[in-house]
Amino acid sequence: MNKKILSLLLALLVTLGFLPVLLLFIAPTEGAYDLSISVADGVQKESGWTVYTNTEGTLHNLTPTGNGGYSGLDYPGQTVYFSRSLDEPWNGPILSIQASDQTFCVFLDEDLIYADDPSQTHVLGKLELPMLDHARRTPIVLSLPADSEGKTLTIAQSTSPVAETTVFPASVMLYCNNAYESSLISQTAQYLIPAALLFALGLFILLFFVWNAFCGRFNAGLFLLALTAFCLMSSLIVHIPFFELYWKKPTADISSLCFYCSATLLLGFLAYQFSERLRRIMVGTTLLQVLVVCVDTIWKEPQMAPDLLSRFSTLAAFIATLLLALWACRKGSTFFRSFCLAVVGGGLLLLCCGGLLQLLPHTISLRTWLMPSTRPSLLAVLLLLSFLGALSVVAIQTVQSLIHSRSETAILLAREQFARTSYENLRAQTQHTMELRHDMRKHLSVLRALLSKKEYSLAWEYLDTLAAQNQKIPSVISCGNQMLDLILNDTLSTAQRHQIRVEILHADAPPSLPLTDVELVSLVMNIMDNAIHAAQHSAPASRFLQLDLHVQEKFFVFRCVNSMSDTPPKKIARPSALPAHGYGLKIIDRIITKAGGSHHIEQRNGQFQFTFLLPLCE
Repeated sequence: MNKKILSLLLALLVTLGFLPVLLLFIAPTEGAYDLSISVADGVQKESGWTVYTNTEGTLHNLTPTGNGGYSGLDYPGQTVYFSRSLDEPWNGPILSIQASDQTFCVFLDEDLIYADDPSQTHVLGKLELPMLDHARRTPIVLSLPADSEGKTLTIAQSTSPVAETTVFPASVMLYCNNAYESSLISQTAQYLIPAALLFALGLFILLFFVWNAFCGRFNAGLFLLALTAFCLMSSLIVHIPFFELYWKKPTADISSLCFYCSATLLLGFLAYQFSERLRRIMVGTTLLQVLVVCVDTIWKEPQMAPDLLSRFSTLAAFIATLLLALWACRKGSTFFRSFCLAVVGGGLLLLCCGGLLQLLPHTISLRTWLMPSTRPSLLAVLLLLSFLGALSVVAIQTVQSLIHSRSETAILLAREQFARTSYENLRAQTQHTMELRHDMRKHLSVLRALLSKKEYSLAWEYLDTLAAQNQKIPSVISCGNQMLDLILNDTLSTAQRHQIRVEILHADAPPSLPLTDVELVSLVMNIMDNAIHAAQHSAPASRFLQLDLHVQEKFFVFRCVNSMSDTPPKKIARPSALPAHGYGLKIIDRIITKAGGSHHIEQRNGQFQFTFLLPLCE
């Protein structure tokens, strides 16, 4: 198995193996009983409750409406009672009432154990409970006596003085066996784990932002995306029900303000990625959205959250952004191509899952944060998809940047390696030339003496010896292209070490070619490695390598001819400072085609010839 695939599988297995450890406390333990009146499959479930009014001891049962409510009040604002017997097993029972703006009194049999309004007589049948002038954010929590089992629990609830036809009893939970503590831990984990992940994402993006800045690439969009993650984290933290236990209740809905602030920052990040003309449109759209949210926030009362105008202005801004992203994608933007694919893919995943948010249990706090009654679900889904899409593109860009940095480092190492080899070849060639020049007078004297004595066979033998010594001088190419010189001098040195005869017909190349250094190295080294490898496996006496580099009619022509055996040799890896550049015509064809060139292969009489042409710019 490929080591890369193996490492990916191992990382995935380790992540999936330890994920349950992270989510260990996200679900509460058993021992919680939902005593709320609910509706399932069109049938109203009473959960053992009897709902009625009590006027001076006269009981009047209310009529269930089928949607969780009851009708039949004698007058608006009349106190409603609901009673049931506590038959559940007990062990440290705790009662939780999800109160809103109503007030309550709680009785066991006829003994009062809790009252919101101390001014009442606290006698069954004589209660006139008022409504609160604000909505509670935390439930009413009561510790019931240990001897409560079998007693009758009665909850008195106030109703609105405005004429209403239906009243809804509050939701009631009963916790036993430390289930309440478990629910608090679970609720904390449900909020803090997503918040911690958002903080980690924001920190990672900030690190990438700083790294880019140190590399000379200042990307303000990354800073905006990091702020988006931090604002989403803040919105989630402030939304926690027990936030008020640690901090004073704010005068405004900070959670919603952070939510809209994150939406604005995300729109700013996306605007940064557009071209200049589309960016102006996006900046105008974002500024309009900010203006509407500010006006809507100031216009409302201090206790109110930004409402209809803020929601739909932000929703309209996101829809406009997605339309502009599709337009930029059609115009060839690589960023928005990846972004649109991520958003569409995420949307299809939601649809295929039947709506991922709807599949989340009602107890998971993240769902209630994404889809509260004050925010439309479509806006939350668009924000979530756009944020995840932006994150995916940033992740892709990060990987590409790291690969590019690694390639640049590899090219520098390869240049150093090629330059060292070229220098050694040039030094060896200079040394051999100086030795021949130093001994030239002696060689000429010996040849003159042999010829004067008519020792022609000895003279030819002496000349062959001198020619053999000349063949040992390493070939050095100077074609006019520095990178080609480095590559070819390195590979020709390798060929001569394998006793392959090297012949250079022409060595003329332009200073620049329509290829990057990485592409040029990959192309030429693929050709030369294959040629040397094939020549090495041919008959020793016929091993040769011939190069012809020249410019012809605005084309750079590269021709390589090498000897080869009748049986194709097995390919071997060549050690290099570069990443594995691969072998075969697919890589060569891809690089040449990308540059707009062409290539030709010819094979006959134990020779293999490869020729490619690259167009040169005017």
